[in-house]
Amino acid sequence: MTARINPGKHELTVKRSVFIAISRQIETRADVKPFIDGLKSEHPEARHVCYAFIADEKGDDFGYDDNGEPGGTAGKPIYSALAASGAVKSLIAVVRYFGGIKLGAGGLTRAYRQSAAELIENVGLVTVEKYTVYGISAEGDAFKRICTICKSQGYAVEQIRYGSDVSCTVKVPIAAERDFTDTVSAFCKTSDRRGEIYLPSDRKM
Repeated sequence: MTARINPGKHELTVKRSVFIAISRQIETRADVKPFIDGLKSEHPEARHVCYAFIADEKGDDFGYDDNGEPGGTAGKPIYSALAASGAVKSLIAVVRYFGGIKLGAGGLTRAYRQSAAELIENVGLVTVEKYTVYGISAEGDAFKRICTICKSQGYAVEQIRYGSDVSCTVKVPIAAERDFTDTVSAFCKTSDRRGEIYLPSDRKM
């Protein structure tokens, strides 16, 4: 299991400059630009929209942007707070409205990191687990057997459709995928691996 940041918002004022920190979960780095572009459209009067993200599970695919602030004073401090939290596949953007008082490089660095750190503290992290989604179909009696197996193992059976055969989707923890295919496939007419998703676990961080 991994941890991701909960979506949320936090506002910090430093010497009349307003820093609005906003978090969201992402699946890949391709999710970053549309979100940032949307914030820039939403805040046309803001002086800067800086951000940092971690787009994979290991923390190897990351990035940050100062968006016109002095180099190293915005994106990197936001990233530092995000990385220190242990969150992955997450993004934090900080929208800054300039208040007329220059903060200097040190002041900017502290303000951006503080706004990100306080956001994380306020919204918290949630642990998530990777699941594989299968689409399956089976005859009526076989489908009952499949449901019994899935219920005993805690696999989620959803989108059940009745016809000449019964079809549904099943969400299986990635760690249990081999066991699922070994025990269920014999009862299926068709079994189609449709992809992977992340779902929150019951434990909050």
